[in-house]
Amino acid sequence: MRKRWKWSLSAAAILIVAAVGFNWLYRSVSADEWNVQRAAVISAYEKTVLTKAVKVERFISDKSYTVITGENKLGQPVYVWVGENEIRTEMAASGIPMSEAAAKVTAKHPSATILRATPGIMNDKPVWEVFYKLTPEGQDREQHFYDYYQFQDGAWIDTWRLSIQ
Repeated sequence: MRKRWKWSLSAAAILIVAAVGFNWLYRSVSADEWNVQRAAVISAYEKTVLTKAVKVERFISDKSYTVITGENKLGQPVYVWVGENEIRTEMAASGIPMSEAAAKVTAKHPSATILRATPGIMNDKPVWEVFYKLTPEGQDREQHFYDYYQFQDGAWIDTWRLSIQ
């Protein structure tokens, strides 16, 4: 009985040390990204109509942006893109909804699984980036794709296929 108690205590101590270690590692790896996001939100609060941030994510194309989905003081949905030397704001009502951009993909590819839809900036214009996976006809391997649609009217811009070769 005494031996089992020592093993249990030792195992618990190891698990606690491992959990603390993984937590510290996760926080140290993520700290820089969190600081960039925090600074972008503060900048958006100061320089735009944003009063409430709901979601913060990164968009990387020819330039990197922190994309903030939120609301203005009237509670209307707004998107803010914070770049290295620029801030851009668009009211959600001035473009198509995220669900419509995702629906355009599933209309083209009914078997596609949408993984993420993100507002972004390409060629200095707002876009929707829809990331999805599907198995093309005649193939047995699943592939991942990015479709890009104009933010304002949802017109298709381009499709990028990710390949492992």
